Amino acid sequence: MSEKPPSLRAHVLALLALAFLLAATVFVARFHLGALNAFAGLAIAGLKALVVLFFFMKLKTSGTPVRFAACFGFAWLAILIALTLGDFLTRTPLVVH
Repeated sequence: MSEKPPSLRAHVLALLALAFLLAATVFVARFHLGALNAFAGLAIAGLKALVVLFFFMKLKTSGTPVRFAACFGFAWLAILIALTLGDFLTRTPLVVH
């Protein structure tokens, strides 16, 4: 484990990227874009996740087992989201008289 830590410049760039993406999230949330709001929010969240994965979790320089575990975790998250959406979108509204 003689790996040297990321430089101050790399930390500042990661901070600036996350701050910019946060500002983009707030900017997009302020405007009514219809269905594009959800798409834009999810795209920005995915970019934030990539910054965290590649910078803080160091997936770019990690070994195959760590990358496999990260891919498996995201696959499991996708399955859970898909099942939740499938349940939510197929429910009929409850009509109270």
